[in-house]
Amino acid sequence: MTYQSFGQMSGMEAYQTFLRTEVAAASGPGVEVEVRCLDHALVGGKGFSSSEALELPALLRSVASAVASGAEAVAIANGFDPGLWQAREVFNVPVLGLFETVAFHGLRMGARIGVLCSGRSGPARIQELVSRYGIEARVARPVALGIGVPTVVSAFEDDQAYTPIAEAVDSALGRLAADGAELAMIASGALGALIRSRRLDESARIPVLSNIPILVQGLLAAAALSRLGVPAVSRVGRFAAAPDAVRESLRARPE
Repeated sequence: MTYQSFGQMSGMEAYQTFLRTEVAAASGPGVEVEVRCLDHALVGGKGFSSSEALELPALLRSVASAVASGAEAVAIANGFDPGLWQAREVFNVPVLGLFETVAFHGLRMGARIGVLCSGRSGPARIQELVSRYGIEARVARPVALGIGVPTVVSAFEDDQAYTPIAEAVDSALGRLAADGAELAMIASGALGALIRSRRLDESARIPVLSNIPILVQGLLAAAALSRLGVPAVSRVGRFAAAPDAVRESLRARPE
């Protein structure tokens, strides 16, 4: 199975190290979940759909490589679920998205969920996803910290960068609670990992969902169901199979 990070290793070492440790812990013994990251990521543009559009070909090639190597399921660990529906058109293994997986888990825990984003572009993107997934009535208005991913990543090691983020997270969770959220999810792989690594979730005003274990366990469950013969995706309607030319194009290009 593959946990596809939308970040890169270079310049994000502390984040990627924590990510791999958490994925291994959530997977448990005897289970192999490979963590992949992009060779190059537009870190300064995280949160913008234009940036993700530029990275999407590399993401789909990485997923294609994982599937060709035998991955039984793939998780795309980005809070805006980039490439999720495109991947489901192309691949016959289960493909999970961070937002979809964590949000629906949260909606089993509470009647109304809040969403916290890092950058200011996040709330509009989240509202698009909420509409796509048909859960508008049960999601509070998303709140953004107004802090970019490069700053979030630096806070894994830099206490000066971390302190204002911690204060902003506490304030934002208060706003979500005031809007009726009974729990919160973090629509950012890096921010969610930072909150977990610094144990901010343990003193939060409302429960904060932990992205990595929820997504990893969702990945394992999806793979197990697939082995039992449960189809990974419907091929009727929106996720009808893409033409062979699309798959051949992904195979023909280097990862």
